[in-house]
Amino acid sequence: MEVVIPNTSAEKLSGGSILNRSRSHWWNTSDSYQPSAPLVGQADVDVCIVGGGINGLSTAYHLKKLEPSLEVALLEAEVVGFGASGRNAGQIIMKFGGTSPERLVGSYGAERAREAWNYIHRGIALIQDLRLDEDIDCDYANTGTMNVCLRIEGDGHVDEAMRLMERMGQSQYVAYVESERVEQELGSNQFGAAYHESRGGQFNPLKLVRGLKRAAERRGARVYENSPVASIDTTENLMTLHTGLGVIRCKKLVLATNAFTHLLPGARRLGLAREQTPLMVKGVITQPLSPQQWERVGWPRRAGINIHSDLFYSFAPTADGRILYVGGYYTSAPWDRNLAPEIDTRLKRVGPDHLAAFFPALYGVGVAQTWGGPISITPDWIPHVGEARDPRILYACGCWGNGMPCGMQNGRTLAELALGKHTENADAWFVTRKKRKWPSRILAAFLAKGVIRKRHVANRRIGGRMTPPLRFPR
Repeated sequence: MEVVIPNTSAEKLSGGSILNRSRSHWWNTSDSYQPSAPLVGQADVDVCIVGGGINGLSTAYHLKKLEPSLEVALLEAEVVGFGASGRNAGQIIMKFGGTSPERLVGSYGAERAREAWNYIHRGIALIQDLRLDEDIDCDYANTGTMNVCLRIEGDGHVDEAMRLMERMGQSQYVAYVESERVEQELGSNQFGAAYHESRGGQFNPLKLVRGLKRAAERRGARVYENSPVASIDTTENLMTLHTGLGVIRCKKLVLATNAFTHLLPGARRLGLAREQTPLMVKGVITQPLSPQQWERVGWPRRAGINIHSDLFYSFAPTADGRILYVGGYYTSAPWDRNLAPEIDTRLKRVGPDHLAAFFPALYGVGVAQTWGGPISITPDWIPHVGEARDPRILYACGCWGNGMPCGMQNGRTLAELALGKHTENADAWFVTRKKRKWPSRILAAFLAKGVIRKRHVANRRIGGRMTPPLRFPR
């Protein structure tokens, strides 16, 4: 039976308001979608990939590009882009996991930080090349990003970041912006100095992911959607995966499941139960701004704005003239197995106040939609990619909410690892190193709440000026 997913899915709530459940803005602005058929029966392949997000699809694409004769299959429990890859904030950002330049250099040194930053640089280049090579229209705008300080916290974060960019060999891509210029451009006196990063910009991530799926299939990869993995047997030479309707056997296995990794069957046995823990992040998007509203707010660069502070906030214009924003207050750390992205009626109510706290010219701009998505956080704040306990199994997790260029590059890395190649990707220090794990699942969820709590502490430290307080999710 043919199943077509329409471009909207809405539920009418009390009071007559409409909020889209389990669908992001990107679903609503992409074409209707026909999923691939699920796996039925038995198949033998060289490489099986679990996970239809940016990591998994990039792996499938690069495996077939590097070695066209390989038999490659990908299993996705829902549809491609169902997780973070189709629910994120729509920015391509130069960032390595959850780390700032200060944390990255302080923890690993300038040379390793340079290698990590260059890895993300290559990921952005891969996305740009893929768009042209495979004719993928994903509304990409190479505006770069603005990384701003809060005026009340001073300009120290940006000054230090600029100094470390020089040490990491990235100074040619960044430009310092004085606080007076920032205020003029953004129409807000809440911000101090900033630096503009020329790489990256805005895009529709779901369009990219679906385009990447089509590109992988054109090269011969098989993509099976609505095919959740029920068991993984690694006892034989060929590993065996069972889904609800089929069985697949493979020589190599790639687990590209990010925030869902600990839910894999046999995750503890595979050594991946404590590799990462999920964090649920909520996004808010405005109604389209009128030309007059855009004129009042400014934003001549039309670049995404990321606040360089523990009080995390991110704002980005969209191709259809809206502003999409996320922040530390819009997060929760699930204790149980339920990772279903959910709407948040609180954000429908307080979202406009949060936006106006930063941009007074946008007072009164309404919220069109809220949605949620899971990100994957690691105990050492950087992505994990490489071999699992069984060397036949490769994996990637730890997207940290900045995962699109990293995930694209991870796919190239995982493909090279699966083929036994030694490259600057496969031999990178963060690929070959022993990864740090969370001490326990319960403690991981507790410590993940600490990531949220830092935002509340930052708000109190600056006198609660930026946002009205929200309760912690229970």
